[in-house]
Amino acid sequence: MEKKLTITAVSGWALPPKWFGEQVEKSFPGATVKVICPALPGDVLEAKDLLKCSKADLYIGYSLGSLWLMTHREHLPKDSLKALVAPILVFSLERNRGGKTPETQLKYLVKQLGRNPDDFSPILKFYADAEIHFPGRLLAEVPRMEILIQGLEFLQKAPVPETGLETFVGLVGEKDPLLDGLQLQRYLPQLEIVRETGHAPEPLLNHLAGTLTL
Repeated sequence: MEKKLTITAVSGWALPPKWFGEQVEKSFPGATVKVICPALPGDVLEAKDLLKCSKADLYIGYSLGSLWLMTHREHLPKDSLKALVAPILVFSLERNRGGKTPETQLKYLVKQLGRNPDDFSPILKFYADAEIHFPGRLLAEVPRMEILIQGLEFLQKAPVPETGLETFVGLVGEKDPLLDGLQLQRYLPQLEIVRETGHAPEPLLNHLAGTLTL
């Protein structure tokens, strides 16, 4: 019997885990998919524990999840495939690592989320800007507000990986409103820029599935 492909997918910021897992399953039909949503993305012990329980043939990091994979890359199995989808090195525009979001905007978003945890309007704006669409009922599955704030702080402060990234394959949308693909290629020369594609995971995951030899 042919071995079933196993995938560990690290979710992007503020996505419902089940919905994100379904996008991966659609792109890789027949695969066994496990979704990771780190609560403390900068924490090494949490990363080691999550990865210890999530061994896979293919690791996919999407958006914030890509930075998490790069940050904790030494804990990934050496013989596994590793993919970065819409990869983030640093989110803020000012640090010139491929992010397009001004730092003041990120700081303001953190304040908004902390001030009123029941107000989903800043998150809904993020979905609209990134062209991410899912049924409104799934908002109840979005990670807790303190986890979202931890994620934004990770995007602002995580150290930029400088070595050991050549083992990752990567792709980013040509029309990504949050990321500059050409700037990212300075640090990830193997990164493919996918034409007519933005930040939403579905088209990028489909392209990844058609590109990988599994």
